[in-house]
Amino acid sequence: MTESAARHERASIWDKDHLAITTGSVLAFTIVAFQGLALATIAPVLSEDIGGRNLYGWIFSAFLLPQIIGTVYAGREVDRHSPARIFLIHLVLFAVGCIVAGAAPSIYWLFLGRAIQGFGAGGISSCVYAVISNAYEDRLRPSILAATSAAWVVPSLIGPAIAGFVAEQWSWRWAFVGLVPILVAIAPLTLPSYARIAPSNLAAGPDRRLQYAVVLAIATGLFLAGLEIRPWWAGVLVASLGVAGLAPMLWRLLPDGTFRARPVMPAAIVSRGLGFGGFAVVETYLIFSLKDFGGASATRTGLILTLTSLLWTAGSWIQSRWDRGGGAGQRPYRLVTGFALLFAATLGIFLCVAILQDIWLWVGLVGWGIAGLGIGLAYPTAVSIAFAYTPSGDEGTVSSSMLLIDLFAFAIGVGLGGVLLALAETTGWSTPSGAALAMSLGVGMVLLSVVAGSRTREPHGSPHSTTV
Repeated sequence: MTESAARHERASIWDKDHLAITTGSVLAFTIVAFQGLALATIAPVLSEDIGGRNLYGWIFSAFLLPQIIGTVYAGREVDRHSPARIFLIHLVLFAVGCIVAGAAPSIYWLFLGRAIQGFGAGGISSCVYAVISNAYEDRLRPSILAATSAAWVVPSLIGPAIAGFVAEQWSWRWAFVGLVPILVAIAPLTLPSYARIAPSNLAAGPDRRLQYAVVLAIATGLFLAGLEIRPWWAGVLVASLGVAGLAPMLWRLLPDGTFRARPVMPAAIVSRGLGFGGFAVVETYLIFSLKDFGGASATRTGLILTLTSLLWTAGSWIQSRWDRGGGAGQRPYRLVTGFALLFAATLGIFLCVAILQDIWLWVGLVGWGIAGLGIGLAYPTAVSIAFAYTPSGDEGTVSSSMLLIDLFAFAIGVGLGGVLLALAETTGWSTPSGAALAMSLGVGMVLLSVVAGSRTREPHGSPHSTTV
């Protein structure tokens, strides 16, 4: 073995060539995760302080809808310009959003801050994923993706507690403003490394992706608003207008073949999105069930979520080690295995609620622990497969597509689940039956993710990487 080959074999995401870019990228994801998890804790407090309890849901939607636009915009621009430039723009916008939200004198100023934050967060995530595709060779990607998965664990464990403590001891405003020094610290860790990555598609001409993303965000907002409007016929009308706008925009924004789960890269993208969306739907109504009719305390419910986060991280590291041992050729098998575990877990919880009209704590604990392990195996594996088949020059576009379908599946899935729960209760069904009906949507999404995942094996030959 030559010295160059030996050095290649010893390459790690933590070696001197990758240390700064790995650390900065993981920190970037950590901050995005922390703000989302912390907000769920402080939102009731801030809505009482500055008013707007009747607009409570829009505290979250004000972030989500611009995030769609930022995700698509950065995914397009990072292929055409230096990733450092695009990352810096969105990092600054995220910081500005934190300051505006932290200083908000009214709920509408908070919405403005959250919107700026959302646009920045969408761009940060797109940039980091595009850099992962460009800066890490194929065999290192499972490891960096495992590291970024772990970036969500610490915020999920301590984020809500820290935010609650800060809100009680000082003010909820510091939960926003306090992030700014960390954002400043991220810049020197990432920008020099990102600046060394050349744009991959300087020759790209103008396209209409940004316009499509704006229409998609507006249509998604109409759909989500329609779910809350009463009387029901007015809500259906508004939601239908949203669907009429979002469906064709998604068709244009996602890679060709995504809705048909065409092998290989489109199938990986849609499998990941459906799996994540189904996971989010079942988790949302599992928590609801445990608190509403399962008799579980907030502490015990939190224990389930903590265990799930830890097992998600464990699954991510297992897939990384599995990849080093079994190689890229086994990735489709790992993807299907992970989502099959998730399907078994979601189906078991659904059947418990539907048949027994109850949810036992141990079923939630064991079932959702298996779900965490399964999605930990599958979620980063889908990214590795997609990046391995991404044409040179499309890294940013594919990155933004994966993030976009995640956002969309989560928002629409949870929203529709709420409609099903409300519909069941208004027609005389029991609350457990309504929760089971909402969960069934997530179970179906996960089943489709298994089917799509089975189409990630290359029809003729073993998987290969189109990037290095």
